[in-house]
Amino acid sequence: MARRKIINIFLLASIILLILALIRFDLLGRLIRYAERYNSLKQNAEEDSKYPDHIYETFIDGEGKEISVKMEKKTGTIDGEEIVFYEDTLGSEVIKYNFYKGIIKTVDSEKVVIMVDKECLNADPEDSFYEYIEVEDYELVFYFEDYNYEYKEYGLKDRISINTIDINNIIELKEIVGKYIRVCDSKYKDPILKVTNCQLDFYHN
Repeated sequence: MARRKIINIFLLASIILLILALIRFDLLGRLIRYAERYNSLKQNAEEDSKYPDHIYETFIDGEGKEISVKMEKKTGTIDGEEIVFYEDTLGSEVIKYNFYKGIIKTVDSEKVVIMVDKECLNADPEDSFYEYIEVEDYELVFYFEDYNYEYKEYGLKDRISINTIDINNIIELKEIVGKYIRVCDSKYKDPILKVTNCQLDFYHN
C-alpha cells in the first residue's frame, strides 16, 4: 500500500514537472508548429507531384509541323485565388524593338506623325535602361492600317497603347498631340505558331 502511494506521488510529481516544462519551454507550441510544418511540407510535396516544374506538350506549328515544347510551371492569382499554369520556355523571336523620343506633331484617322530628336534602335527587351542617341530632327509616321485590331488566328492581335492602356482607334492619340513622348515600336514572332504581332506603345508624363 505504501509502495503504491509512493508510485502515485512520483507519477503526480512527474506530471506536474512535465506540465511545468511544457509551459516553461513552450514544448506544446513547438509540437503544434512542427505538426503544421510537417503538414505543409507534405501538402507541398503532394502539389509538386501533381504539378511538376516542367511538362512537355505537342503543338502543330504555323507550318503544319508537329513539335514538342517544354513548358515551365508558373503561379499566379485570379480573384485572390492562387492558380498553377504552364508557359512555354521558347520565348518570342524579337523582329524589331526600337525606341524614339519626340513630339507628336499630328494625328488623323489614318496616321500619327512624330517629330523625333532621339532614338534607340535594336534595343534588348530584357534591358531596363536604354541609351538614346541624339539625331537630327526627322518625321516618323505610323499608319493605323498596319495594325490589326481583330484577333488573329490563335488569339493574337496587334496593339497600340498609351501608358500601357490599349486604345481601339488611333484618333485617341489626339490627346497627346504636342506632348514630348517616348514611343516603343516592336514586332515579335511566335516560335510555335510562326505568327507575328506588332505593338506600338506611347508613354508620356
